[in-house]
Amino acid sequence: MCRFSGGVGLPPVPRTSARVARTTRVRRSSSGHSPKNRRLLPDRGIARPYHDGTGPARAPGLGYAGSAGIGGFPMSYLFTSQRDLPSFKHIEAEPLSGALGATISGVSLAEDLAQGVIDEIYAALLEFKVIFFRDQEMTDEQHLRLARKFGMPQGPGSIPQVEGYPMIRLQRMDEYQTIGGDVNYHTDDIFRDYPSRMSILRGLTMPTGGGNTIWCDMEKAYASLSKPMQKFLEGLTAEQTLSKNFGAGILEGGGAKAYEDMMKRNPPVVHPVVRRHPETGRNCLYVCQMTTSRILELNQDESDALLAMLLEHSYQPEHECRFFWRDNSVAIWDNRCTQHRGINDFSPAFRLLHRIPIIDDRRPSLNPDEEPRMEYDRNADFIRVEDLFVNKPELTYHVDGEEPAQGNGAAAESGNGAAQPEDEHAVEVDPRFLRKLNENRHGMVFTPGAAARLRKIPRMFRGAAISAVIAEAQKQGSSEANIAILDAVQAKRRGG
Repeated sequence: MCRFSGGVGLPPVPRTSARVARTTRVRRSSSGHSPKNRRLLPDRGIARPYHDGTGPARAPGLGYAGSAGIGGFPMSYLFTSQRDLPSFKHIEAEPLSGALGATISGVSLAEDLAQGVIDEIYAALLEFKVIFFRDQEMTDEQHLRLARKFGMPQGPGSIPQVEGYPMIRLQRMDEYQTIGGDVNYHTDDIFRDYPSRMSILRGLTMPTGGGNTIWCDMEKAYASLSKPMQKFLEGLTAEQTLSKNFGAGILEGGGAKAYEDMMKRNPPVVHPVVRRHPETGRNCLYVCQMTTSRILELNQDESDALLAMLLEHSYQPEHECRFFWRDNSVAIWDNRCTQHRGINDFSPAFRLLHRIPIIDDRRPSLNPDEEPRMEYDRNADFIRVEDLFVNKPELTYHVDGEEPAQGNGAAAESGNGAAQPEDEHAVEVDPRFLRKLNENRHGMVFTPGAAARLRKIPRMFRGAAISAVIAEAQKQGSSEANIAILDAVQAKRRGG
């Protein structure tokens, strides 16, 4: 059995051997995963999350910085059946795949958890990179309390928020979305100077079939490259920008003004192609399908070819796990070493999730020992999105009830800045989209003018926007969703 240092100032962490010899038969559960006698979890020597200032700045915590392992690889680079796995006191874990991911049981996330339990959940996150919980019914307030145990939530951004909770993202997909509207592989908020450290996603209402999410282990993707390729990549940087994934759709639907506003709120940023995890010391590929536009040290053709190779290499089944959602499931993942994507194979079923992103106060750097740290008020309710950029964006997002920032009120998030015709019933709109809106279960009639404006919203945001319009119309006692209703919703978003 391998022993690992518990990090600076911490005792060694006991680990349960999970090595599997080729000639050894290993009993598996009916689900195909490891039996319960391979539960994993540390009972001492756990490093606290660094955000609270009590943990080491770069503590492996579970001994990851060492080179012990099989075949010379650090332990976490190996598949679950090949590496030693930790054991814990308060929770139980069962690996979900050979690459990453584990199902955690023995804990209710709705409770006000003790620090010892939080420490073990966080240690499990560092080990498995994404962890899942079943049957976790909780309120938005309990969801937020859990998130605060791990760090500072992020404030309002482009994704609609849950009313009364500007830190909780509303991710809603229903009959208004179309098949093919799923999202490419991405790391949450990698298009900002200070990306999210972790995310907590709660599934409230999930389809009975489909709607799964895939996570990819970008550390394994890096570790499985040749040594010369690793060395070549380690000095490179890449531009991250929302324009790569959303630019064409916004230009087509919302026009140049909408695209300009999006870029003013989210200017491009630069991150290293290879990032070292500040707590485990492991390297990962830090480029993604959604936002990585080019590698700056190469010409465009070279950059395109290299990115195509790296992304194809990364998104292999051997590097992935897939989670089958049910109502009241929760996923927590580490954005510093994983990517994920949702699968939109459930239309026209309904899917509702709430997500809280936790900020990272470290800015990725080519020199990981000197990553810039963000100063912020640790007693604040959340960190504003504009503060996650080194240079404050020209336009900002607002919080309900606040005065809009300069220039912000002029940016119509779902429109293109052009004047609307007086007769909204005479507006030309895709008849299939209008028919779909007016065949829904709410009994609400959308005018062509309202439908035309809603059609311009990118698909990943459209369901939540339409839901807000329906709620506002019902609040006003109207059976017609018209431009006036949309304006009322937009005024609330701007704090007006």
